Amino acid sequence: MSEVVLKQKTPIRVLHRRNNDTRPRTIHKAEGKRWEGRSENWFYIDLLTQAGTYIKEFVHGDFGRTKPNVSEILGCECDIVGLDVTNVHLDWPPTAPEQIVEKSS
Repeated sequence: MSEVVLKQKTPIRVLHRRNNDTRPRTIHKAEGKRWEGRSENWFYIDLLTQAGTYIKEFVHGDFGRTKPNVSEILGCECDIVGLDVTNVHLDWPPTAPEQIVEKSS
């Protein structure tokens, strides 16, 4: 799947330090594959997401606070056994705006 816009409410696990808002976040790309050597119910999912996307909540749904979610899409309960960040796309160093030099009279 690609270019799916989520509606993510602030996750329960961080409500004590964040406002309870609903934020749109985009899953730019999602690919799943079976985890060989494990039960048929185990799989990897490779995601390319917008910054600020709550990945754990995208997988299990956080009691309906993230929609859509993997559990809802597959029609079964899902949870994470491991989470690895494999890449971060970052514009660094940031592009500085051109500086305006004023001539003094």
